[in-house]
Amino acid sequence: MIRRMPPRKRRRADLGDLARPVVSVAILAAGLILSGAFVGIAVQQANVAREARAAQQQIDAELAKRAELQSEIDQRKTDAYVVDKARDLGYVRPGEGLIAVDRGSSGLPTVRINASDGGRFARWLAVFFGPK
Repeated sequence: MIRRMPPRKRRRADLGDLARPVVSVAILAAGLILSGAFVGIAVQQANVAREARAAQQQIDAELAKRAELQSEIDQRKTDAYVVDKARDLGYVRPGEGLIAVDRGSSGLPTVRINASDGGRFARWLAVFFGPK
């Protein structure tokens, strides 16, 4: 036979019964806030890493440019560069002469040889008061 169970007594809602859902919602909210904070930190870290890579590329480019300029400075400090630059400007060493090839009025090339004429003062006079 089946026996009937005594009816359950309805009890009042305790504070513990009400607090359980509130606590679970609070824990869920705290977890969502923390996970959002961690995602924000990860995004910020990725941005900082990207900016650091860009800055490093700029530093590498500037170092390469500096090395190129330093090699140019070292090359310009050599005696050969100074001599070549002086010859480009028309200076000659004692005992040397410059040869210039001009087209004359007849269209034929005319060769003019400028030998060293005795000094810097004479060259300056030739620059300012020479033939034009």
